[in-house]
Amino acid sequence: MKARPTNMAAITFASLGLVIVIAIMVLSFAFGGSGGSSLPDSPAARLSQRRRIAPLNAIVPPPAEPLEFADMSPDQARAFNATVPLIPGRIIPAPPFRYAGDPPDRERAVACLAAAVLYEAGDEPVGEAAVAQVVLNRVRHPTFPKTVCGVVFQGSERRTGCQFTFTCDSALDRPPAPAAWKRARFIAERALSGYVVKQVGSATHYHADYVVPYWGSSLAKIAIVAPHIFYRWPGRWGLPASFTAIRPGSEPLDRRVAAFAGLDPGAEAFVPRDPQGAPLPLAALQSLSISGVPESALKGSIVRLKDDEAGQYVLQLDPSASPGSFATTGFTICNGKPNCMVMGWTSADQVPRAFPILPNSLRSLAFLYRRSSILDSAQPFWDCRHFHRPVASQCLPGTGG
Repeated sequence: MKARPTNMAAITFASLGLVIVIAIMVLSFAFGGSGGSSLPDSPAARLSQRRRIAPLNAIVPPPAEPLEFADMSPDQARAFNATVPLIPGRIIPAPPFRYAGDPPDRERAVACLAAAVLYEAGDEPVGEAAVAQVVLNRVRHPTFPKTVCGVVFQGSERRTGCQFTFTCDSALDRPPAPAAWKRARFIAERALSGYVVKQVGSATHYHADYVVPYWGSSLAKIAIVAPHIFYRWPGRWGLPASFTAIRPGSEPLDRRVAAFAGLDPGAEAFVPRDPQGAPLPLAALQSLSISGVPESALKGSIVRLKDDEAGQYVLQLDPSASPGSFATTGFTICNGKPNCMVMGWTSADQVPRAFPILPNSLRSLAFLYRRSSILDSAQPFWDCRHFHRPVASQCLPGTGG
């Protein structure tokens, strides 16, 4: 769900700098063709035309809408989100949540919750605690599943139905760093033992500030815990009184989480499927071309995403190619463009599926070429954990020298 209002392989403390700095590069960089600071009429207009959540005074609770975003750039999304005011009045904290299941199920619940807070909040303790509160608020809300793991992985069996982005964007294919996992487990254990994050109240939704989900227009904005915005349903369905006591059931743990948590999974890992239910290979991505750039200039790389107007390009890199060829490819693509960014991943499973690029994907970024007319510079960067570079300044932040 991240994001954005959701969602944020775990990372070491050094890698946190990588995610933050690269996110700033990718999401805050001033690209050409933005057309000024005003918001586009069409995306904002479409927000009000989308299907609204069921009437809030209905007996049946509102449905859980899939995570779907308006077609806005990160800067446009931030500007739009800033126009939406926080609702007035006191935030009513959620009641404490104390897990009452048996020890094996509790361990699975801790693992699911720890995975959610770590992958969604980017290894930031305050944000992780807020995400944990949202998950547990959902567990007690009539709209959502009645187990922690059920809430976290809701919709992940459908390629476009996940409620939390990390459950269906291949993030779990990269296990977390031990220190980050230990901290996430502590936050999860604390939340399941009654700790309450009062500032997000009865929020059941959140998203990053650089996206605009369509469901946001139906909810009440109640808190900002940077970089996330938190929401509850308006009316009675958004109040703690709508939360119900639960009788914890069996917690179905995804095998990828079970593997790095050292637990019995009790559930198969998520496999993306097409509308007919057949497994969908993650490598089945579209191959694109760039005007004026011959295929030979790509040096074996494949163009998976492009936004010519913004000057953004996503490549699936050839891992057997010389790392220096990545820079040549980036230079060729950006040649003649005042503002341009080429981002590359070496694994098809890690290549982002759409713009904007989310923080979880940035953690596995292997190469970045950035040209900026504002900074009057053009420079390549590599993940030096995997590609040796003779000069430390060529390393992506947080990846060493």
